[in-house]
Amino acid sequence: MDRLTMAAATALASLVLAACGGDTDDEGQGCAQVRVFARPSSGGAECRSFATPCDVPQGYVGCCGGLYGDCVAPGAQCVDDPLDACSPGAGAADCPGVCQ
Repeated sequence: MDRLTMAAATALASLVLAACGGDTDDEGQGCAQVRVFARPSSGGAECRSFATPCDVPQGYVGCCGGLYGDCVAPGAQCVDDPLDACSPGAGAADCPGVCQ
C-alpha cells in the first residue's frame, strides 16, 4: 500500500472511530479508540505509539505526516517539526511533523 493510500485510510479510520464513542478519560470526556503517535515537546526522542489520545502524557506533542497519519485533536494541523533535521522539499520523501 503506498503512503498516500495509507495516510488516507488512517485519516478515515480516525474519523470513523472518533464518531463511535469509546473509552472516557478522567474528566468523563470521550476518548477515540485510535492509535496516536507523540513525543516529548522538548524534542530529543522518537515518536512513541499510544493506544488512544487519552494515553498521551502531559508535555507531549502529537507526531503526524508520513506513517504517523494525521492529527487527531480537533482543529490541530500538521506542521514541520522545527526540532528535527529533516527539511521538507530537500530530497526527503516525507518529513514527519508535529500537531499544532
